[in-house]
This record gives sequence, C-alpha cells and structure tokens, in this order.
Amino acid sequence: MLTADRAVEALVEKFAEVCSNEYSLKTDRISEIIDYVMGTTDKFPDMLGGSSHYAYQTIEVLMKIAKKDDGDIFFRAGAIVIHMESNYSRRNSWRTDGFTLCLGNDSEAYGLSGKSKTNDRMGGLLSRLEKINRYAGEKEILDELKSRLKGNSRDVINGMILLRLYSDLNDSPSHLAQVQQFTQSLPALFQHVMTHDTSKLRHELHTLIEPLVVCNFQTKHNRSAYELNDEFLREKHNQVIAENYSNSSLSKKEQLSYSEFDKTMILLSNALLYLVNISGGKHRFLEDQSETGLILLEAINQLHEIYPLEVRRYLLSMDTRTKNANELLSGLVPLDEPYQLIEMLRNELESYTIPWQFLQSTIVNDPQQAIRAYHILKPPFLKLCIQKVLEDHGIAVPDVDETVEQAVFSSLRHPLDGGRQGIAIARYLNGESSLEDYWEDPHSRGLFNNLNRDKRRVHNLISISFLPLDSEAMRRFVILTTHPEWTLDIVSDMYQSYAFSGEKLLALYGQDPEVKQEKLLSSLISLNGMTDYKYKSMPQDEYRRIIQQNLDFALGQYKKLPTDTRILILEITFEQRQELSTKQVAEAIRAGLQDSSKKANGVALSEFNRIPDPDLYMTIYRSEKKAGVKEMALSAIRSLDNSKDIYRELLKGEKSAEWKNLIQILLDTADQSPEYAHAALADQADAKKLTRLSWLSLNDLPSLIRSEDNLPLDDRIKQYILVQSIDHTSAPNERLNELREYVSEESLARFAGELLQLWIQVGASAKEKWVMYLSALFGDTQIVNILAPQIKEWTENSRGAIAADAVKVLAYLKEPSALMAIDKIKRSVKNRQVKGAAEEALQLAADNRGLTSEQLEDRLVTTLGFDKNGTMQLSYGERSFLIKVNGDLQVVVVNEETGKSVKSLPAPTQKDDAELAAQSKARFTQLKKDLKTMVNIQAQRLEESLSKQRLWSADEWTALFVQNVIMQKFAVGLIWGTYEDGQLVTTFRYMEDGTFNTVDEDEYELPLESLVGLIHPLELDPSTLEGWKTQLEDYEIKQPFEQLNRQIHVPEDEDKNKVEYDRLPESDFSPTAFPKALEKYGWIKGPAQDGGWYHEFYKEYGDLVAELRFSGTSISYYEGLEDITLESLHFFKPGSQKYYYYSDHKSIALGEIAGRVFSETIYDILRASGR
Repeated sequence: MLTADRAVEALVEKFAEVCSNEYSLKTDRISEIIDYVMGTTDKFPDMLGGSSHYAYQTIEVLMKIAKKDDGDIFFRAGAIVIHMESNYSRRNSWRTDGFTLCLGNDSEAYGLSGKSKTNDRMGGLLSRLEKINRYAGEKEILDELKSRLKGNSRDVINGMILLRLYSDLNDSPSHLAQVQQFTQSLPALFQHVMTHDTSKLRHELHTLIEPLVVCNFQTKHNRSAYELNDEFLREKHNQVIAENYSNSSLSKKEQLSYSEFDKTMILLSNALLYLVNISGGKHRFLEDQSETGLILLEAINQLHEIYPLEVRRYLLSMDTRTKNANELLSGLVPLDEPYQLIEMLRNELESYTIPWQFLQSTIVNDPQQAIRAYHILKPPFLKLCIQKVLEDHGIAVPDVDETVEQAVFSSLRHPLDGGRQGIAIARYLNGESSLEDYWEDPHSRGLFNNLNRDKRRVHNLISISFLPLDSEAMRRFVILTTHPEWTLDIVSDMYQSYAFSGEKLLALYGQDPEVKQEKLLSSLISLNGMTDYKYKSMPQDEYRRIIQQNLDFALGQYKKLPTDTRILILEITFEQRQELSTKQVAEAIRAGLQDSSKKANGVALSEFNRIPDPDLYMTIYRSEKKAGVKEMALSAIRSLDNSKDIYRELLKGEKSAEWKNLIQILLDTADQSPEYAHAALADQADAKKLTRLSWLSLNDLPSLIRSEDNLPLDDRIKQYILVQSIDHTSAPNERLNELREYVSEESLARFAGELLQLWIQVGASAKEKWVMYLSALFGDTQIVNILAPQIKEWTENSRGAIAADAVKVLAYLKEPSALMAIDKIKRSVKNRQVKGAAEEALQLAADNRGLTSEQLEDRLVTTLGFDKNGTMQLSYGERSFLIKVNGDLQVVVVNEETGKSVKSLPAPTQKDDAELAAQSKARFTQLKKDLKTMVNIQAQRLEESLSKQRLWSADEWTALFVQNVIMQKFAVGLIWGTYEDGQLVTTFRYMEDGTFNTVDEDEYELPLESLVGLIHPLELDPSTLEGWKTQLEDYEIKQPFEQLNRQIHVPEDEDKNKVEYDRLPESDFSPTAFPKALEKYGWIKGPAQDGGWYHEFYKEYGDLVAELRFSGTSISYYEGLEDITLESLHFFKPGSQKYYYYSDHKSIALGEIAGRVFSETIYDILRASGR
C-alpha cells in the first residue's frame, strides 16, 4: 500500500466518490477505486473503458491530487480517468482531459512565446509517459496518438511530441515497428523532420516551396501582395527565383490555389514549432541549432522574402495574444523591414475603438521606420495615416507622393480602400456631384449608417477627417453633415478619428449660410451625454469649451439633451456665475430644479442655496410656474435683510390671490421669529406632498422643543420640516437650518433619529430616501449607530443602491464617527457600488476640508480612548485596573505594584460591583477587537505608504505618530527618512522616550520644514542598512511589517529597454486567493468584460500606473473556476484620464521606472503568488 498524508487520503476518498457516481449511480465502486489508487491492490476497478462522456468533477479532484501528490497515487487515479473517458469527453470538454493532465502542464504544445520550465523537457515528459504506460497501458497511449494526429494544427504538434516520447519508451522490434507505422502515416515533411533525414528534407522542401515561389498567387488571401508595394515585392521575388528556382519547369502563369498555399504554410510552421517544442522553447532551439532546423529555417526565409506577412502570421498562429511579434520572431526571420508596424497599423485601424494615442506614439517615436513603411506600403489609406501623423508632429516624409489632401482623395477613390461609398463621397467633395445627387443615391447613405460593419466605412470617414480644415472639400463635407436627419450619428462617427474637431468646424463654418448651424451645434452638445454604446465621445475638454462658448443655446435646448449633458451644462453655468446675467443663472437653476434627474436637482439646489441673491430669487419667482420652486424662492427671500421691501415689490405685480395671500403672510411675519412663518407655510403646504406623507403620523414623531422656554412647538413645524424635505433626495435642505434659531438641538436630533427609525421599520422605500438626508441635517451620533449596521444589512440583502445612498448621507453628518464608519465600510464591504460610494464620500469630505484622502484618513485615526500616556482605567467599583497598549500592539492589564502585565482582566469577586465589572469586561473585550482591527488597517496603510512613497510634512507626521499614542508604537518600530525632491536626505528613528536618533545612535532633531516618509531598503547603502538592522535587534524591536528585510527587485540589464516585464511566476494560481492578496496590497481589478470576466489588475503610483495582465477570471466565484496564469506586466502614465483602463497608453521602458515602484510591484506579485 502506498503511504500518503491525511489530506491526500481525503482527496482520494473524494475522487473515488465522484468517479464512481459519474461513471454510474447504480453500482458503488468507491472501495475498489480507493484500493487501487492507494496501491492496496493492483486489480483495476471493474469499469468499462471509454464509456464516460462526462467526468468534470472527477478531473477536478484529480487536479487537486496532482497539487498534493504527483507520484504513484496520482498516476493510478489518472489511469482510471484515462480508461473511463470517452473520445467525446476528451475532445469536447472545456477542461483538460485525463491523459493530458497525467502527461503534465509542460506537455502542451506552445507557440514561439512558450518555454519549458526545465532544461530537459522531453526527459521529464518521458518519465511521466512511462508512468502512464505502467498504470493505464500502452493501448491508451496508442489511442491518444491516433486521436492527436488526426486533429487540428495544435493537436498534430502535440501528437508529434507524443510520438517522439513514445519512440523512446523501449527499443523492442515490435515497438519500433509501431513507431515506424505512425511515422509513415505523417506527411513526408514531418517524417523527415522527425527522423532528421536532411537529404530527403531538402528535396521535400524544394518540392513544397517551388509552386509557392514560381506560380501566380494573386488572391484576397495574399495579404503581402495587397499591403506591400508591387515593385518592392517583385524585386525580392525575382531574387529568390534566380537564386533557387531558375531552372523550374513550372509556369509563372499557372495559378496557385489558396488551399495548396495554406496546406504548405501549415506544414512548414508546424514542423518548425515541433522543433521549437522538443527543444524546450525558441531560445534553446536557436542556441542548440541542428542541421534539420537550419534547413527548415532556410526554406521559411525564402518564403518570407515573397510572403512576409503570411509567414509571420503562420509562425505566430499559436501565440494568440502576441504583444511583440518581432521579439518572438527574432532569430527565425529577418526583422529589417517594418512589417510589425504595418501589421499593427492594419490591426488597430480595424479595431472597434482605435487606439490613436498608441498609434501616434508608435509612428512618431521611430520616424525612420514609419517613413520606410510609407514607401513600401501599397494601400493609400495606410500611407495616408502615416503621412498625416508624421506631418502633424512636424516630421516631413521625403519623396512623398502627394499632399495630405490629395492622399485623402486617393484613399477614397481606391476601389479596395474606398469602395463604392468612398468613390461617391470623393466625387461630391470634389464638386463633381451635387448635394442633392449625393443624398438621392441610397448606396451613398450607407457611408453614414453605423449598422454598416464594413471597415472601409470607418476608414473613409477617417480619411475625410484628415482634410485640411480650411479646404473647400471640408466645407462641402460640413454642409453635407447638417442636412440629413442623422447629423448626430455622423458627428459621432467622425470622432473615431483623432484629427476631427467639431469645435474647429463650428468656428470655421458655423456662420456659413449653407451650413445648418443649429443642427450641428445641437448634435455636438448632445454627443457626450448619449448612453447608447454606438456613439463615440469627443474629448471632454473640447466638449466643455463648446458648451461654454454656446451656453445660451445649450440652455435653450436643455430639455432635449441627455442627462449627463444637462448636468454638465448646469455645472459649467454655475462655474461662470460671476460673468453671467441673473436671467441666465435663473434659467439654469429653474431647468435643474424641474429636471427628472435627482443629480441635476441636487446641483441646482446647491447653487440656489450657495449665495444669497435677491435679484436671483425674484427672477426665479416671477419666471417660474411650478409652485414648489416659487415657494422655495419666497422662503429664500426671508433670509435677506431687505426681505420686506422685496415682498412688497412682489405683491405689486402679483395677480394670483393665492400667491398674494402667501406673500402677505411672509411679509406680516418677517419681523417675527421664523417659527410663525414656518407654521403659516405649513398651512399652505401642497396637497400632493401631504399625500406623500401618508405613511407617517406626526403623532409618532417626538415633539420639537422651543429652545427659549423648553415648551413643545406646534405640530405644524414638524409638517413644515417634512414638506420642505421631500424634494431633497441627494442632499439635505440647508435652508432648514433656520429652525436652529428657535428649536433645541436635542429635540431636533431626537426627531431626526426617530423619523429615520420609522422609515426603516416600514421598509425604507427608496422613493422616500429624503428621510436619510433630513436625519443627517439634524442628527447626531445616533444616526451613525442606526445607519452603519443598516448599510451592512442592505448590502447583504441586494439593496446596494439604497446602501450606497446611506453611505453618502453619513458624509453630511458633522460627527467624526460618521467618517470613521464610512472608512470602515470602504475597507470591509465587497459590494462595488457601496464601496465606491464610500470612497467618493471620503474624497468629498477630504475636498471640503482641503485635504487629500490620505490626510483625511490620518485624521480619522483614533486613540481608542487611551490618554497621552497610553493608559486608561477600567473600574470594578472598589477595584480599578490600569489598561495599556504594549510594544507588540496588544491590550494588556498592568499590575501597578509589580509592573507586570497580563492579557485579560481578572474574574469579578463578590466585593466588586457586578454591573461595573460587566461593563468593564465588555469594554476590555471591545478594546481588544478594535485595536486588532486598527492595527491591521494601519499596518496595511503604512505598508502602502512605503510602497508608494507617501510623504508627510513634519507637522502632519508629528500629529499622527507622536501625538497619537497608538501610532507611536508603529513609529518606534520603523525607520524614517527626510526627503527633498523625492530623494532621501537623512534617516532617523523615533524612540520610545520621544526623542529621535540616527543609525549611529546620535541624537537627531527633525527639521520643521522637512518631508518625512518611510525609507525603502533600496535607498540605503549596505552599511547603513546593516546598521539599522543591528540597532533594532539590540533594542529587541520587531517591525510591524517587513521594511529593512524587504525583498529588493531591479530590472535585469537586458530588460531595461523592454516595455513588458516577462519574468513573472509561471505557476497556476487560485482565481480567488491571488486577486484577494493583490487587492490587499493596494491593487484594483480591471473592468469586467463579457460574462463578468476581467483580465487586468492595476496599481496606482501617483502619475504612474502598473498593469498586470493575466489569463482572466470571473468577478463572481463559482465551483470549478479555473486557476489563472500571469501574462505580462506594463507601466504607463494615464495622463488626465480617470478611467484609464478603457484607454490605450504607451508603455514605459522598465529601465525608466523609479526603483521603488518597480521593486514594490514585483514584490506585490511575488507575495500574492506565495513566493
């Protein structure tokens, strides 16, 4: 019997259970499976071979066994899976089949980017095949061979690798005969490559390649002939024929079929990839070059001269996510021509969203390469793109064929690049056809139909965008765009080009009598607010300028515009308030107050309340018809010193008896306490609003108390508060602060708390969420205590939206505990909507205080009630106990007589006050929990500060780490530095006695103007680093996290010019544990794509972002979620884009990345991967 630990035995039991059940539910085979797998018997379980179509769970457990024990137990279990799996299961399962799993992760054929993890790939695989042969039997290997050699290209390469391994199993005559039989079933080229028969290989290659070189192959599949200049290719073609096929009997007029071309290219690329695979990767293949490999490469290079784009594509066929084709092809084919640039241009220009920033930087960063590409390219459109980008950056193209404007027409008129629609628009733009003639042709209209998926449509529009702005052709195009009904769609499509600017066209042609300016302007103003995915947006700064320059028009179109656009118009109007007339501001506020968008309401309300403005209030009252808005204006006038004069003036012009009565009431009560006006206004309350309050009884709410005499106020004041709050669903109604003049703060707080409780008890209707904002206006810490647990409950019960609103409500409370609650929510809640609301609320609170989010978080750090000496007293009545935080950041009880400490309070005795003792023990238990949470959070924050090189001013540092007794404990265990311009100047340590010292233990004084941060070992010379380590050891100080002993990582010399780090761990990692670990270290997940899968992680380092790409996993866990593999690491600058993960960016060379950033990024990844 084989020996194994209990964990493996448990997996074997699970394997036996699911294997037996997936094979058949009628008969229990668990015991016999366990006995065989554990080696108790060599009798194979009684199971019919090839009969199980579904073995998903069995294979899943087998994979777990492999991770625990990759020995005989695994191969015995694997043999059962191999035996029971049907061909259907093997070839149609979305997960690995049993045979491949047993042969190992290193057995799968890879492309040019792959490399073996061991120096002897084939030797390692052979030992595994011997195990399969021993337990599963040779028949299973032969069946697998037959299946693979009949499959697709990847299967065939896998089959050839397996055949090579099988040939080494033994050297008996019968075995060698079997090998020969399989070999002879292969195409002749594969036979000669596998047997290294170089003479026959040369002959076969000549036979295969000759037709491809000599015969005519002019089809749509010949991308090289389509993309590259005829003369350029003809010269290379003639040279290959002259050197190798001058005596060919084949005719140049003979047409070569695509199927023959494709078959030959697959044979050649598969043969090369086979050699690469058995060598253990491309680099080892090139280092240990065999004659077979040299002959094969020579033939491939001949074809590369004539069909460079095809040869590159076939060789890279197994590298589906190629980042740098030239890097993979290096050493195999010549790289002297800019084929990679041409491939990149074609691929990116045909993508759904064209990454113009990346394209422009690629072209401009190597202008000589781009110029060479221009001269060897054939398609006018690609040539035009290169010429336009270079000229826009002040780089002239020598020997250019034509001007940009001429090149635009060449592209549009080209039969393949422009097509019929390109030719039609070129004729119109050149004045050869009229506007009416153009629109009468239904085929012409297809150019502006975004349901038309032909890439030429977009390319034609891009070409048009390259026309000189002041050209007649561009003027004619602007005229054309403003005549049909779909101007918005045309404008949107044009923004697929970096060169298009609606703002510039508006400035140049807005006054042109043939241009319908209103149509163009309306489309431009609507564009960025459109939510349909088919619409493209313009740059946000251009969009804002268009609105700013046409504000009256935008306000006039307000109701017709999308929600986001309406909100932006309000924001821009209010930003320019000082330069605008009262009428314009009033119009914007009125529009926002009437908007169906709650956010727009909030923006307008906030601006209305921001500055007392009598002219504004009067203008809104006189021009507005909506009763609620008119009432609000009248109420606002009450706060003005000259309110009576304004009311009298309004009375003169008012014709409505109802409004006259209300104004008269406000005039009569103007000199009285606001109480009288509020009661009178309550009597005038809108009936619809009173109906909204039917779920609530005024009697259920506590009385409001007059602060002057402590007597209850009229219930009409309650009604006034409620009615005035109903429309405020995104922020509190600040005008209600007027109640504080006569209502006691305590009664307002009780009223707010009870109202909130009642709303929650009746189901917390989202329609009445104004209750939360009202409670935030008058509430105290009680509101925090109510909402914090409620947010957790709502989040867990699929009410994320109301939970997110509640988080925002907390931000309006003036209590520090509210911000602490939000901070806790941000760190503990997983729901993205709620977490995002917490982050937004903290940022808003920081902005309001003129702080960064990190500075605000510093101020939220509590002392947990400990005094400046780090102690507190807990009482049992007659006895009290000294509580403190020790150097290990744990709460302890100190015996004041002996000085000794224990970890818990003593049990109460009969002499103690039972109630006080219970309270003290509960407080002590809570203290331990709170301190543990605080230590975890602050350690995480401090380590992130080290990672991102956060710097504090000397005052900020002292407030946080000296004046807070708990944070002192952190400061003592860490080494600090002062910095100038981001560079370390000096290092120091904070001592327990409140002084500072240096690495040489000299006393140090912290300069008041210095910036302080945690040092990184990368910044220290060896002697200083060792000095600090010794000092901490001498003082027996344990660091709260690894600082001095932190791993250091720097780019290798050969990697410094690379923009992609490719030395990432190559194992498979948990799809849950790995992301969770990275998030702990400050990384964020990339955006979810189709099916909820994401493929990137990001970490922000100020103006730099690290992007880690991996194989992808789901944002939601489910059983059977596959492990992930890491692919690449890049660094880039996101610029001003907030959602940089939706944009293209130029990666930065690894050698240019700051040492701390590079080191910390690699350290995070290695830690998350368990290294």
